[in-house]
Amino acid sequence: MPHSLSPDTTTIKYEESRLDSLVEHPCHFRCGIYLIGISGRAVVSTGAQQYNFDEQTELIFLSGSLIHIVHASADFKARLLMFPKEVCLKAVLLIDSPYYNYTHEHPCYRHTDDERSRRTWNEINLWMDMARMLFSDDAPRPFRPQQEFSFLQSLLIWLFNTIQEKLSVRKQYSRKQVLYYQFLQLIRECSSHEHQVAFYADKLCISSRYLTEVISSNVEGKTPKRLIDEQLTAEIKVLLNNPNLSVTEIAQQFAFPDQSYLSRFFKKQTGCSPSEYRLRRL
Repeated sequence: MPHSLSPDTTTIKYEESRLDSLVEHPCHFRCGIYLIGISGRAVVSTGAQQYNFDEQTELIFLSGSLIHIVHASADFKARLLMFPKEVCLKAVLLIDSPYYNYTHEHPCYRHTDDERSRRTWNEINLWMDMARMLFSDDAPRPFRPQQEFSFLQSLLIWLFNTIQEKLSVRKQYSRKQVLYYQFLQLIRECSSHEHQVAFYADKLCISSRYLTEVISSNVEGKTPKRLIDEQLTAEIKVLLNNPNLSVTEIAQQFAFPDQSYLSRFFKKQTGCSPSEYRLRRL
């Protein structure tokens, strides 16, 4: 039986895992999550986006994200750090917003063979070694809250200091590329309750027509609505894996008028009804 990861945590947690449970049961993490690949390879989906995740690859989501392992090799393994959102929000107060924004827009990074990148990768593993020493269990200890805050803030400051060269690359992006990454971040945050293109265009201070141009120039054959619907479908699947929630309750959580609207939407996207999807997962 695969070890199931909790979608949230009240303390910093460290573990090494094949993430088996995320294959059959994608999870929307409410806490922050930082993953580094140490062996094998996997394809990780966050809904509308997929990442090739293998050795020497990082994935970081400071405010949580949906994570689904689409495929993993038999030797795939990752080091995993989970941290409470409240601790993260306090820890990033001293960090300049450009670094914070970059991480939101580019959560995945693969290290290269150059000397600087190899050194950074070795240092990342030293941070993970420290996390393993400090946070492999939930045992209460004096000053643990202070220890967690100090560790996370120091780690994030170190991480953001390693992306100076990435920020210089970001400055070379076209306006459409920057808007595309901002749009993806918005749908990760808002697709569960905002389903229409106009909402996202308004948030980005552009027209719906221009947003369509932005997406078509970055993703072949997809529209803003298609990406919103893909993210929303992935979010619905997460809740359908919870047998304690009725389809009516799920429809309410995702701002559908009623169960029938959700069922029609889900069948159009997946080819099966919510109840059929649940039966297939048993």
